[in-house]
Amino acid sequence: MKRALLTLIAFAAAAAASSASAQDAVPANAIPGEPNELSKPALPYPAIEVLNAFREGCGTVENQAVTAASLTAADWQEGSAFAPVQLVIFLNFARETGGSAVTEAGGTMSEMQVFKKTVAGEELYVVLSEVEVDGTRVSACRLFDLGETRAIAPETVAEWLDREPTRAVNQRNIQISDWEPGTLPEHDSFQVFFIPPGNPLAKAFKFDGVALKSDTVGAAE
Repeated sequence: MKRALLTLIAFAAAAAASSASAQDAVPANAIPGEPNELSKPALPYPAIEVLNAFREGCGTVENQAVTAASLTAADWQEGSAFAPVQLVIFLNFARETGGSAVTEAGGTMSEMQVFKKTVAGEELYVVLSEVEVDGTRVSACRLFDLGETRAIAPETVAEWLDREPTRAVNQRNIQISDWEPGTLPEHDSFQVFFIPPGNPLAKAFKFDGVALKSDTVGAAE
């Protein structure tokens, strides 16, 4: 029951993230045949900086309140006012889909919290959520780099964690790597997602770009 609930909530939240597809538009002032910003080679994705910021911010994920305090201490800004449309859609979808699943199971779902921080030039958002069902608490800390076209290579994360993933999916339209336990021994799991912008699966998942997720499962207080 606990594992099934955790899987359901994780899927609902992942599918809830809205599309932030990067458009292939050429700047209005671009001159045909002349170099422009889009013609420059993309810089490598700052994977280690993002991973470190995520681990520092999410901390132990002991519960939502503790995680929120950890993010604040790491200089993440809290507030829904600056949430982009993508996250507004995510929050609404997660409340509807995840909330319905939790209610059917006789549980409760917290009000999700949004945090923002720029790391190595990347505008990152973190969403905190928590559910309680049948005396069990599931707390989650999710990071989104919406619309990002560069993946975090599973090999980079494996080296960062000093262990190989428990399972991995590496396909053209989606990459998912899963570590159990997560970034800390007390974490239930850690997942890294990449859905390239502009492919059909991105529309189905209502999400594209890079996402990270850490969660814990424990006794409800």
